[in-house]
Formats: sequence, structure tokens, C-alpha cells
Amino acid sequence: MVKAFSYGLGTYDVAKLLEENNVDYLGVANIYEGIELRKAGIKLPIMVMKPEIESFDLIVEHHLTPAIFSSHALKTLIKTLHDTPFTISLKIDTGMHRLGFDEQEIPELLSILKEHPSLNIESVFSHLAATDEKEHDGFTKQQIEDFKRIANTISSEFDYHIDKHLLNSNGIIRFNDAQFDMVRLGIGLYGVSSELDSQNKLLPASTLKSKIAQIKRVSKGETIGYNRKGLATEDLTIATIPVGYADGLSRMLGNGNWKMIINSKKAPIIGNVCMDMVMIDVTNIDCKEGDEAFIFSNDNPITQMAKCIGTIPYEILTSYSPRVKRVFNYG
Repeated sequence: MVKAFSYGLGTYDVAKLLEENNVDYLGVANIYEGIELRKAGIKLPIMVMKPEIESFDLIVEHHLTPAIFSSHALKTLIKTLHDTPFTISLKIDTGMHRLGFDEQEIPELLSILKEHPSLNIESVFSHLAATDEKEHDGFTKQQIEDFKRIANTISSEFDYHIDKHLLNSNGIIRFNDAQFDMVRLGIGLYGVSSELDSQNKLLPASTLKSKIAQIKRVSKGETIGYNRKGLATEDLTIATIPVGYADGLSRMLGNGNWKMIINSKKAPIIGNVCMDMVMIDVTNIDCKEGDEAFIFSNDNPITQMAKCIGTIPYEILTSYSPRVKRVFNYG
């Protein structure tokens, strides 16, 4: 999965690396993400998980595979194609209740497909709702059984092989007996797992760092930043780091809630996070202007940052704005 700018890391570079390492398929959220990959020279098959109905002509033009999730979408695509042979995937709703055909809609779906044999069904898939929470394992297992039944019903109506895929990253780890023909590796590709044992075996794929722009001495009793939220309870040395909430650094990390690493030592954020900058306490750290500040890294994991502000690593990674420079190391 390389949707959402490859989870914030830079779509083309990740896709190119995956293509060079012989993955079979890429997945994006919308048509325009797929088009950008095609323009960048990516030749791999690309599945569009939520294709915009009004842009089906672009799906055809750029040789993308739409995930068809409703009769309305299917009929619209058929009108666009005018019986031109084309490949699609079918999404089934097994309990996520976001997108997909319900089981009672399958007879109508099959009827439409039989009327248009120019459509080739490459895969049938569904999405698991709660693979990272063990208390919902019974629900997940029921989703797996429902998918198996519905997918078999569909594939039995055609005289060619149709791939089946269901598992997301945590599903791959926890329900690997439901691999079927393919799996959809998402956040796990980027070194993140909600499973502690698995997380310990993964290497984080990204580091966010900046550099100290200025160092100041602040006397006891003075305040730092907007709304005077940062209070110097003693004489302090502070460093200003040019990264802020416009870059994706949550304001919830301010006022001591998160620490950056400067020269292997942790420096807490002091005061509010500004739009373009943040101040940190480096009183007991030997540092100078130009030294690197690690916002998250192997030693300052994004999983801990997510817990700190009550969110998930997905949101943090995808929140960093385009103005944050991505440097991709092919290793």
C-alpha cells in the first residue's frame, strides 16, 4: 500500500523501491494517486481502492485497476467502457461497513457481470476491521469465514482464476492462515506494528529531524512562546527548532509532552508548538546552533509519540506536510 503519499514518506520513491524488489501490486486510495505513479514511470499494476466514479475515464487511460464496491459504480464503469475489455477488482463488505457489496447484493452483482463478459475480475477482497485488538478476534474470524463464503460464491461462477485477498498488516501477523492469494501490507511496510512482539522485530523506516536554528538563555521567571505557556522555573538554555504544526507537529506535543533528542540526550518541548517553530529545553545538553534535533527516530519511536497524544502512527506519518523535505535512502 502506497496510498497517502506512501504513508507520508514519498510515494514515488517507495513505489520505485518496491517495483525493483518484485512486489506484485501497488495499492492507492484514489485515481490521482495512481496517475502520479504512472507519470513517474511506475509500471506495476496499481489498484485504486476508492475510484472516483466521475473519473473512470482516467482509470482506463492510465491502466489502473478499480476496486468496484457498488452496483452504481459498476454500471457507471460499464457505460464508460462501451464493452472494451477491462480488469476490475470487487470489494465485499464483511463487517467494516465502509465500502463494499453486502452479501445480499451478490446475486445482482453476478447478473450484471454475466451480461458483460468483457469485464475480467482480477480479485475479490474485503477489509478486516479490528485485527489489532484481541478482544475482537471472534468478530475477525467471522469476517474471514464470511469472506471465504462470499468470495467462493463469486469465483465459482467464472471459468478462470480470481485472486482473493483480505489481510492488512496486523492481519498478516495475527491471522496468517487467511492469506489466500495475496496480502495487503500497509503500515507494516513502514516499520510499525501494534503488536509489541512484532514491533520489536521491525526496523522503523523513517526518521524526522531538523536542526537547531538558535540558542537563547532565559532567566528564571521569564516565559517562552505563545500565551506564555512556557515558564522558566530556573535559568534555562533553550533551542529553537524550525518545525511546527504547519509541518505536522501536533500542538498536543507541546508543554513538556514530548522530547526531542539532541546529541543523544532528550530535550523536552517547552511552551506551545508554533506554526513553524518549537522551543526545547537544552539546559543540560552540550549543543550548538546547527546540531541535529531528532523529533522521532529509532531511539525516539513514533509509536511512543502516538501514545503520548492519543492517536496512531498512521495519523502522525500522514500529517507531515509537503514542505517537509523527504530524503529517501535506497540503502
